[in-house]
Amino acid sequence: MDTEKAARELKAIRELMERPVRYSTQSGLSGILAGAVALAGCGADWAVSEHYRQHPSAAFWINLVVWGVVFVTAFASVVVLTRLRERRCGMPFWSSIKRRILLTILPPFFAGAGLTLAIAFRWYYGIGPNMWGLIPSIWMTFYGVACWQVGELSIREMRVMGAAFIASGLIVACLLPAKLIVAAGGTLDYEPYWTIGITFGGFHLIYGLVVWIRHGG
Repeated sequence: MDTEKAARELKAIRELMERPVRYSTQSGLSGILAGAVALAGCGADWAVSEHYRQHPSAAFWINLVVWGVVFVTAFASVVVLTRLRERRCGMPFWSSIKRRILLTILPPFFAGAGLTLAIAFRWYYGIGPNMWGLIPSIWMTFYGVACWQVGELSIREMRVMGAAFIASGLIVACLLPAKLIVAAGGTLDYEPYWTIGITFGGFHLIYGLVVWIRHGG
């Protein structure tokens, strides 16, 4: 009986120790910056693709660098701004909950990167049909899974954003070969890369603003 009571008390103490990390160190500003950087990346991707329309191989390598810069910039903003909030709360740089978060996000990230490389490999060597249009839905879905899982260790808004990404990724995959019906009565060619700006840009901006208002910058 004493052992069970001690275990319950230890669990309660652990939850109390983890609660500040779960709720007080999330940076709304980092979400806003991530959204802005994603929108800038979409604009750069479109400009490069248009400029090198006759040279798709060159556009591929340049856009690879573009999205690499987008990822590094967004990730750095999250790390730096979160760390600043942690320091104000007297929290360590590394903790068990951060290790759990890292282990949570790595599998979806590697899965998305692996499928993207597989599609690029098939396109580069002319194996089968062009499947570039699946890349946005792949990253939306896997990123959504990562956010959903991190939501178990973080604030509720993270899980909501994850669900939005998963739903968007599945919808984008279903609409891939379609033409969208517009209000004017005609049709509009569906461009899946628009959805990157709407989701990675728009969702992060909304998430960042909500977190800023509810939990601080």
